[in-house]
Amino acid sequence: MSAQGKIEMVAKRLGADQSAQRIDQSFRAVMKGALLALALATLAVPPLAAQEAAGGTGEVRYVTDRLSITLRAGKGTGFRILRTLPSGTRVTVLETDPESGWSRVRLESGVEGWVLTRYLMREPAARERLARAEAQAAKARERATALEAEVRRLTAERDAARREAAAQRARAEKAERELARIRKLSAESLRLAESHERMRRQVLDLERELRLAREENDALRDRTARDWFMAGAGVLLAGIVVGLVLPRIRWRRRSSWDSF
Repeated sequence: MSAQGKIEMVAKRLGADQSAQRIDQSFRAVMKGALLALALATLAVPPLAAQEAAGGTGEVRYVTDRLSITLRAGKGTGFRILRTLPSGTRVTVLETDPESGWSRVRLESGVEGWVLTRYLMREPAARERLARAEAQAAKARERATALEAEVRRLTAERDAARREAAAQRARAEKAERELARIRKLSAESLRLAESHERMRRQVLDLERELRLAREENDALRDRTARDWFMAGAGVLLAGIVVGLVLPRIRWRRRSSWDSF
């Protein structure tokens, strides 16, 4: 593996550590949400009916949970019955007549009429509150179940991320050791290359010196041969001269002797 690959592996190790940290943070956040949801599921109760406007300035009331009442056209039992309102019916009080004990209300359907004020209460009927509480508890349980599943999923991801981070660290440490070994080998290779370069230069110097020595030797041999040639030529010339001069000398001597 190249040095670049080792460095990339170290970077991956750092990325795996950061991923594990993010998963741990998400895990803690989900755990807090799960605990809060469980607490809400345990303590879930229906809220009291607040005052709200519904086409007017009246209060929201509910028909008592003990009986059914009649909605009349006027504030008295002598008026025409418009509706029979079962227990828990939600109405909006438009006005109240304390003297007669009747209140003018509006149904959610928009029908208006009069009912006895004493049969109205500020909170929903008990069975409706119970049903609402049960629905809220069921939703809280569903939410808690979903959060538990999310916690399990994040726990599995966290554990997997930790294992992967540990594996990445192990691989990175191995890569770092390998990179250190490669750097050491590279340094040795550089030293060997420098030594080889020095030896190559020495060889070149020796070859140049040998070539110069050969050239000098060749020049010396040529000069020696030329000297011997000149010496031979001189000897030959001297022999010729002697061969030509010596007979004349002898002839002159003989002539001089003959004259005596």
